[in-house]
Formats: sequence, structure tokens, C-alpha cells
Amino acid sequence: MRRLPGGWKTAAGSAAVFLLLLVPVSLPAGGRWMEAWSAGAHVVLFAALAWLWGRGLPGYGRGWRLWLALAAVAAGVEGLQVWTGRSVGWTDWCSGAAGAACVCATWRVRGGARLLAVLALAFLPTAREAALQVLERRDFPILADPACCWAGQGWIENGGRLHREEEGFRFLPDDPATPAAYPGVFRVPAAKDWRKTRALELSLYWPEDKPAVMGLRVDDQPGQPSYAERFQREFAVTQGWNRVRIPVRELGRTAGGRPLRLDGIRRWGVFLVSDEVFDYFLLGPVRLTLQEEIP
Repeated sequence: MRRLPGGWKTAAGSAAVFLLLLVPVSLPAGGRWMEAWSAGAHVVLFAALAWLWGRGLPGYGRGWRLWLALAAVAAGVEGLQVWTGRSVGWTDWCSGAAGAACVCATWRVRGGARLLAVLALAFLPTAREAALQVLERRDFPILADPACCWAGQGWIENGGRLHREEEGFRFLPDDPATPAAYPGVFRVPAAKDWRKTRALELSLYWPEDKPAVMGLRVDDQPGQPSYAERFQREFAVTQGWNRVRIPVRELGRTAGGRPLRLDGIRRWGVFLVSDEVFDYFLLGPVRLTLQEEIP
């Protein structure tokens, strides 16, 4: 029987890596730290896979040939994750390919230095998320503004895709002819204490001739709280820019009448309530007006 490259330890290690990559794991929606940690884990796992496979290959096969194979494997894994209930994204593929490249390009470097390089690369997604959240907290009470570098990340999309543009956040439905139910976007804020809020203000551009009904939702509980256990306000929009201001006396209570925990906001979002066909809508700056800002 032909001996496996690297031996049975390589086979067992590879099986363990694939098990970790494909085991069904459901990340919480908007879990920005979890997404960063997942990207870091992909760096480590594909670096391990590159080391396991590369040590059983001749020198000429350890470089770009091995990297191309692992990049293809990373793409295949992302495709298979659809069937295991896990999320699929370019970030995980790029992280896996980068982890493999870190090993494939450093076979002549001492093992300890290579390990430090892999760990540093794996830490980058977490460091980036930390930096973005620091910037977001610095800009509070702004909740979203296309001019802010951090505002392009951290959105939870339902029934479409959000693109940051100079004039606003453009939301494009997946299927303009048959929009999904309640298409819109949500965001987990970095600054969760809204107790000094006087009002929430937003602007929204509706391009269609026919008016529509939009909704603003704010949650103070994890998961998907019921309608009565969250704040929700519906408002009509007409063609052009629409400006909405919600004072804290409304914002501070759920639909069921319970006081909203303004010191622990979990998520806010904007979505289409009425069943309208649309090509896009634009979400402009969203911010809170704080009490000390009023003369």
C-alpha cells in the first residue's frame, strides 16, 4: 500500500481541521466580535493545513503549488458550509488563503518565527474590529454616517445588500420584482448607552412615485424579541428625502408599554413595512440628539 504523504498523523490532523471548518455553528446575527474571531480561526486552521500537507511534500511543491491547492480547498469549504448551516463569505476565504500563504512562503524561516507570524496574522481581524469600535464610540452620538470609516461594517442585511456611497447607504433588494418580507438593515451599536438621548434623527430617500411605509426598530434584548418587547415606529415616506425625528418619550417605551432599557441597546434597524416593489432606497445619516446638545 502506498504511504500517505506525511503519514497518518497528517491525515488525522487534516480530518480534525475539516471537522472544525464544517461543523454546524450558527454565529449570532450582528456578532461583530464573533465574525472577527471566526476570520482569525480560519487563518490558524489553514496555516495548520498548509504545514501538515507541506511537510510531506518535496521542496518544489511547498510554495505556490501548495498555496493554490489550499486556496481552492478554502473556496470549496466555503461552498460546503452552505449545507452545514454556516455563513459563507469572502472574509473567511481570504483569511484561510492568507493563513496558508503565511506558511507556504516561510518554509525556510525558523518554526518559532513562522508561528509568531501566523498568530499575528490571526489577530489582525480582532485588532481591526477593536479599532473600528473605538472610532465608532468616539463619534457617538452618530449611529451611522457614510462619511465615517467604521460605518461600512457591522450591518445585518435582510432581503438585500447595503452599499456605502457618498450620498448615503444604498440598499438594493435581492429581487426587485419580488422583494423579501421586511427588507432592510440592522446594526449592533458599539455605544449601547442611550440614556442621555433626547431624540433619534434619520433621513431616508425613497425614489418611487408611490409612497411606502417604513419602520424603525430598536431592541434592548438579545435575539428576536416580540413586537411588544421592542420599540417600533412606522412612518410614511414619499418620493425624495424624508426626515424623521423620534423624541425620547416615544423611543423610551416598547410597543407593549414597557420602559426600554436605554442603557443597554442591542440593535437598531430600518426596514420596509409595506409590500412595495422598489429598486433601492437610501439611508442617510442616523444620529441621536443628546440632552447636553440642546442650549
